Order: sequence, then C-alpha cells, then structure tokens
Amino acid sequence: MWPTSKTLDWYADQRQSFVASLRRLTGLVVGNWKISAGLAIGVVVIVAVVAGYFVWGSRQEADASDLLFRATRELGSSTRTAEDAARQEEGVRLLREVATGYSRTAAAAEATLRLGTLYYTVGEYDEARKVYQGYLANNPRGRVAFAAGMGVGDTYFSQAKYDKAMETYSQFIDRFPKEPLLPEAFLNLAATYIKINRQEEAIRLYQKVTESYPNSGWEQTARGRLRKLVGR
Repeated sequence: MWPTSKTLDWYADQRQSFVASLRRLTGLVVGNWKISAGLAIGVVVIVAVVAGYFVWGSRQEADASDLLFRATRELGSSTRTAEDAARQEEGVRLLREVATGYSRTAAAAEATLRLGTLYYTVGEYDEARKVYQGYLANNPRGRVAFAAGMGVGDTYFSQAKYDKAMETYSQFIDRFPKEPLLPEAFLNLAATYIKINRQEEAIRLYQKVTESYPNSGWEQTARGRLRKLVGR
C-alpha cells in the first residue's frame, strides 16, 4: 500500500521532532562543555590516584621487607659480646619500625609475630601483648590477626590472668570459625578452663578436638590431656 498524505505528514512531523531533539542535545553538550571537560578530568584523576596507590603500596611492601631482612640479620647473632647485644637491640628496633610504621604490609605481619614471640620468650608479657594488640588495632582481620589474638591470650595465661585469657581465646574462636589453627585455640582454652576448675568444659573441648581433627598432632595432644583428666 502506497503512503497516503496523512502518512507522509506523520513522517514529516517525526523527522522534524527528531531534528529538533538532535539540536537540543547538541546545544546541551556545547553549552555545558565545562561539565564534560570536568568529568573527563575527574576520570583521569581517579585513574591516577588508583595507580599511585598501587605504586605507593608496592613501595611500602618493598621498604618494609628490606627493614625486616635487616632486622632478621641483626637478630641472627647468638654470642654474648657487647657488639652482638647492640645488634640484638637494633634488630628489635627495626622489628618495631616495621610493625608500627608499615602496619598493613605482609612484612609487618611477620615482624609482629617475631617481635611478640621474642618478648614472650624472655617473659616480657606486657610488651608482647602490646605488640599483638598494636597489630590488631590496625588489622582486625589481617593475615595474622588470629595468631596475634592467640598471642594476647597466651600472655594473659602466662600471667595467671585466666579470666582474661579465657575471654580472649573465646572471642577469637568465635570471630574466626574457619581458621586452620582453630584446634590450637581449643587446646589453649581447655587448659584455661582447667586452671579455673571448669574441668567438664575442658573435657568437652578435648573431645571436640579428637573428633574433629583425627590423625593430627592436635588429636594426640588432646587425647593425652584427656587421659590425665579422666584416667583413660
């Protein structure tokens, strides 16, 4: 069917409407060129910031790793000369610098565990706890947050602050239910229960470890402690 005059008029109206819309759009873009330019500049700035962040992060990791290496080298001396004592002191200072100055890096995680263990080993439990808590304050879900939390609990346990130890172990068990080192926390918590005369709860935890982690060192430890508690 050939178009009628009304049909031709309709097409003409649609064409004029389209042209008018196109002109309005062109006018809007031209009239707001500053907005368009601003948006373009904004995208460039965002890209630059993101790229800069990754460069900065890489540099942070590199610097922290270098300091950690130096700290490990200084702490490697095992003699008792005055020179070696000074090197040990410098190693501790470098570990502190990594742990506090580069707190979100992988090197800081390792430095935290090294420094905390160092203080714990020599019986400076308050200092060890400060190291672990400092890491947790900056990295509540960090790569060694669970280990740091267990470190806090261990310092309380070693100071016979059993209520605080129990609270800390329980808190991190609840917070990290899928942590691979969870059975270690169960064993620590059970030992704390024994100290405060809650043997039944300790027995339940030891049984939980033997059932949930068969053929492991944790199972053997739990079974050994169970035998001492129940005589079998």
